[in-house]
Amino acid sequence: MSTTAIVPRWEWRCFAPSLTNLAQAASLPADAVPRDSDETYILDLSARLAQNVKIRDGVLDVKRLLQTDTAGLELWEPVLKARFPLGRKDIAAVFGPCLPPAALTRDTYTLEQLVDDIVAPQPAFRIVGLHKSRRAFGFAGCRAELAQITTGSVSVESFSLEHEDPQRLLAALQTLGLDSHANTNYILGLKRALGLAHAAA
Repeated sequence: MSTTAIVPRWEWRCFAPSLTNLAQAASLPADAVPRDSDETYILDLSARLAQNVKIRDGVLDVKRLLQTDTAGLELWEPVLKARFPLGRKDIAAVFGPCLPPAALTRDTYTLEQLVDDIVAPQPAFRIVGLHKSRRAFGFAGCRAELAQITTGSVSVESFSLEHEDPQRLLAALQTLGLDSHANTNYILGLKRALGLAHAAA
């Protein structure tokens, strides 16, 4: 797995067709420059993998859910950020629990081989390509982000707050009048937007 220093963060996120009012309440800076990217998410409909798996700019980026506290906040840990081609051990560490024992036949995998050999044959997986425009800024000592997400004919906005200290995050949510228990992570938000939240594996 990645040897980069691991810094788990508590996260809170929401999704809606428009979050203009929330952006105004959070004082989104007028000069916040949007960062646009085309990304691919790999969703696990079986929910066996409590992780966020995305591919951006030829890099597989994986975060794993460590815990959910009583306030509804989620602690996510970065576990892999690596450029293709990827070795068998990395692929097994990310997707192994959902794969049959003989699924990994290569020593290394390109992005196309991962999709064709590993993801596509598994009915529990869905590949979602999307375009994202993100504006990051600071709010109440937390990292905040407002994103416009478009996949096919579906377009939603997402607002998130992150911090290593859950109490700092809760204080920011209270300032905005937001319910911490309404937390919706990226994977669940995408599933709901695409009508996949109750799909069978």
